Amino acid sequence: MPEADVRPKFYTTVASWCFRAVGVMVGILLFIALVAELNDPANNFLILPALAAVAGFAAGRHDARAKTRAYTLERRNEALQQTQAELEQTVDRLEASEERYRTVTENFPNGAVMLLDEELRHTLVAGQGFEKVDISADDLRGERAADVYSEDALAVFEPNYRATLDGEPTTFEVEMQGRTFETRTHPLTDEEGVYAILTMTQDVTERKQRERELAKQARQQQVVADLGQLALETDDLDELMREASRQVADVLDTDYCEVFDLDDDGETLLLRQGVGWDAGLVGETTVSAVEADSQAAYTLENDSPTVVEDVETDGRFGGIGLQTDHGVHSGISTVVGPFDEPWGILGTHDADTGTFTDEDVSFVQSVANILAEAIERRQYQSELEGLVADLEESNERLEQFAYAASHDLQEPLRMVSTYLQLVERRYEDELDDEGREFLGFAVDGADRMRAMIDGLLEYSRVETAADPLEPVDLEAVLEDAREDLQVAIEASDATITVASLPRVEGDAHQLRQVFQNLLENAIEYSGDDPPAVHVSAERDGGRWTVTVRDEGIGIDPADQDRVFDVFERAHGRAEGAGTGIGLALCERIVERHGGDVWLDSEPGGGTAVSFTLPAVDE
Repeated sequence: MPEADVRPKFYTTVASWCFRAVGVMVGILLFIALVAELNDPANNFLILPALAAVAGFAAGRHDARAKTRAYTLERRNEALQQTQAELEQTVDRLEASEERYRTVTENFPNGAVMLLDEELRHTLVAGQGFEKVDISADDLRGERAADVYSEDALAVFEPNYRATLDGEPTTFEVEMQGRTFETRTHPLTDEEGVYAILTMTQDVTERKQRERELAKQARQQQVVADLGQLALETDDLDELMREASRQVADVLDTDYCEVFDLDDDGETLLLRQGVGWDAGLVGETTVSAVEADSQAAYTLENDSPTVVEDVETDGRFGGIGLQTDHGVHSGISTVVGPFDEPWGILGTHDADTGTFTDEDVSFVQSVANILAEAIERRQYQSELEGLVADLEESNERLEQFAYAASHDLQEPLRMVSTYLQLVERRYEDELDDEGREFLGFAVDGADRMRAMIDGLLEYSRVETAADPLEPVDLEAVLEDAREDLQVAIEASDATITVASLPRVEGDAHQLRQVFQNLLENAIEYSGDDPPAVHVSAERDGGRWTVTVRDEGIGIDPADQDRVFDVFERAHGRAEGAGTGIGLALCERIVERHGGDVWLDSEPGGGTAVSFTLPAVDE
């Protein structure tokens, strides 16, 4: 059956014909057997149905083959109809796609869509990217790239097109007739490989211009920040002016930039620093600041930057000045410093005519402001240095005067004290009680005056008669101070306890004076009870805080701010015999060591005097 080109589904047709033929033959044989007598009915019965079956098979095969052909034709017809429907749908889609493609390409904003074949010939060109150049879509259709583009443009197009023909998509930019175009290429392929190039080109001139403007503004801001940092780091104004001139000319792409220094009379401007000018001009050349027809005078007279796009057509001033002598046509100039009290002028210029944006003007003004602040700070620093020098000289003279005065007062005071003691010894029996009391007041006053003069002498010599700072052991220094006060300690029955004290960077002799004065005060103002003093130290980073604490009468909070002043006392004569110099001397010594001194006290609650000293690294 398979060899008879009959589909399997029609095998039943062949069988049906066979059964029908056999059935007919059997019916005939039965009819004959009934009406006629056969010689060998059994043999005839077998042979004739078999023959009938063969005939039925033949008829069935013929019928089945006919049905098979009909079925095949029907299926083919259905396939053809389906194919036709698909083709019609495809045609509809292609027509719609072509319509959309044409609509998109013909209305492609600021760009063009093109197809190029293997010879780089433009087979299709559409879009609106040709409005701002002298090339139209009609000029490109059917033309090879090498025949329509300039050499510069072709040098960009051709290698990218060749790469695309090799199957590599590309993206590139090309400059044509003052416009910037961004092009993307994509290879179109079939079974045999790349057969065409699809390119999409868009005019990005405005976008590139915005990007350049943003980049320029970012660079301007960075330059302002860098110059501001340089102004803080350098004391050399000329270095700052040179760098400012270089940066301004570089960022704005101008030929010249300069900083003019206005003289004290306000009539002449000195070309102090600049770039682009002929050798020998910087630092030597001057221009008038009062010439009515000069840009410099015009800038000084106005309270805003002067912007010139073309000096030949600008009617505000004429051709007088250093800039016009060098062929300058455009630029920006502004005052450095307050407009009512200018220090000078910052200007940048170009030999070509040009335009400047508001951001450019703000940039130049910002640089001028940095220069003005640096100049003001330098002037202030110079004035401050002069004031410090004057103060140091004045302090030195005062120290010399105090030393000389205290030293010269020693001799007459010693003579007064000696004669008072001599009067007391010789005429003691002749003086009444009141006379002896008066004499005692005089002797006591002379003694206190001597103590004050000695204290003033020590105070004046803190800087001039000091030893270099070196590592010292505070425990040894404190022990020396206790030995100096041994008589007072025993007489007052004072108790002095000491915690572990460190090594510090200091002047041993002066620190001994600090401890001696603080211990004397603690003993002097201990009240009615025996003095109890405790000395301790605590580390705080690179410094030690030393504290001398007593349990004496304390100091009123209202008096604590003035006790470190010379000749200021927190207590009256009845409460102690202090001179008012001890704490002032301690403060000056501690300050010489780079430390601070303060106290914490409550009336009746004792006093703690603390001071800091630099630590010594072990």
